[in-house]
Amino acid sequence: MKETITPYKNFDLPVINLPEEGHYIPPLTRDATEAERRHSLPSGTVLLEQQRDGLRIAQDIISYPFDNPADRDFAYRETAHSLLNSSWYTYARSAPDVMRRRLDLAVLADDDAEWRETKSGLLTKTQSGLVRAVELAEALTNAHSYNRRTDRLSQQLGRQVGNVAINLACLPLADAPRGMSAYDIQYVARLTALDTLEQSRAPRGDTYASTAQLIDPDSPLSTTWRKNAPSTNQAYNALVQAQEEYRGAA
Repeated sequence: MKETITPYKNFDLPVINLPEEGHYIPPLTRDATEAERRHSLPSGTVLLEQQRDGLRIAQDIISYPFDNPADRDFAYRETAHSLLNSSWYTYARSAPDVMRRRLDLAVLADDDAEWRETKSGLLTKTQSGLVRAVELAEALTNAHSYNRRTDRLSQQLGRQVGNVAINLACLPLADAPRGMSAYDIQYVARLTALDTLEQSRAPRGDTYASTAQLIDPDSPLSTTWRKNAPSTNQAYNALVQAQEEYRGAA
């Protein structure tokens, strides 16, 4: 009987990951009314608000009608790094008595069903995952602002955001050839997730990428994004337009 090797389905997010210095802190506001509002909130609420709003920016970026591969790859890569770091901040950084947190690896193939995930299918799952992430981020922000317990919501949000990050990073692997086994496809997906984790550790300016920074046009991530985006400007416009539209709707 031929031995069946189960394809990879999980990815471990290590608890020890980013250094303990160089993390993004929301800047102080110059608006007196906003300053008074912030003063009335529990510590950490503003960062949670920016994380929620940054996830909304991520939604717009992923839905941008890219037709230039270099711009699309840049925007998706930077967004994936931001999401994965935010997953670590929310889900793994303060995890007690464990070495890692489990995330779901993007499922790209099933040999028994003779199925291969398509790019459009995985992109749709990524977009739907972001919708759910925004819902969880809203619930977490509200619970924190009313001094309610947030442990369960934090874990749910962190895992959701991490899964979305891995889906986004694995988009180029979709539409895998039939001649490649599901095990080999999932092995490459795992390597891609590991590479994404490694790249997310690279500082953007003087901080590490995070979704909270996507809403702040002056954050180190936003500044680095505008500086390094391809000269064809689609990735540049995807971020800037999303930020402008959000501020206009607020």
